[in-house]
Amino acid sequence: MARDARLYALLLIAAAALFFLAFNLGNANILVIMAAGVVFGCLVALFIMARTKPAPASETRPNIITTLVTPAVLVNEIRAAALVSYAQIGAVAVRKERDRAADDNPIKPLHDWLRGEELLMDVGVRVVAGVNLKHLRETDVRMDAGRKAVEITLPPAKVLMVYVDESLTHVISHKAGWLSARDIRLMESARREAMEAMVNAALEKNLLDKAGQQAAAAVAAIARGLGFEHVTVQPTLPPIGQHFEELHDPAALATITAPQAGPQPREDQAGD
Repeated sequence: MARDARLYALLLIAAAALFFLAFNLGNANILVIMAAGVVFGCLVALFIMARTKPAPASETRPNIITTLVTPAVLVNEIRAAALVSYAQIGAVAVRKERDRAADDNPIKPLHDWLRGEELLMDVGVRVVAGVNLKHLRETDVRMDAGRKAVEITLPPAKVLMVYVDESLTHVISHKAGWLSARDIRLMESARREAMEAMVNAALEKNLLDKAGQQAAAAVAAIARGLGFEHVTVQPTLPPIGQHFEELHDPAALATITAPQAGPQPREDQAGD
């Protein structure tokens, strides 16, 4: 801006001098004519300078820090995600009986009325499966820096937690005989059986597969965020009979058991 102002000021001065010389051409001599030529030349030069863009000032190059993504860096980023979980919820109806007579007992009605106990409960159960990313090893990551490609094999998806959802649990009926008291252990036994049944139902409905796929999507997003263009993430399943994972991290346990916003679906068996 300052340069433009100076140039246009010079143009105005040169133009004024030119007009002055033009009005004095009547007394023209060689000096006046030479002065007019100089003024005209200056006017042309200044016009050309005004139209020419100034050379860009030299810019200071930014201080660029390059971090090479190695398997160790990628593994640390993935481990920081800690846990990717997937939950299924359902309600299981459990019937429990205690001290009831066999069906062929002739005094069954009297015996059950006096001594028997019958409990019918609707037990809501949550089954949480997922991948503990802290188990990821550097040998599980195979990189091709030239192609910006990476292949990752995840730790096995496992059942992380099973617990009763009290908001979905209620006693449908609980009958005790005249000569017997209600046994609180019957309810605890019903809860345990409901959790076991729910885990089996969830596994049959591919709970671990779904948990592995969700973890694979999360890990792929982390890898792409680090600059990889070709990402392959392979989820895995645990050996038969080893589908439970023991969690000892209080923060992870608190995240899993934290109440979720909004109403939760209720199903007769395991659902999505």
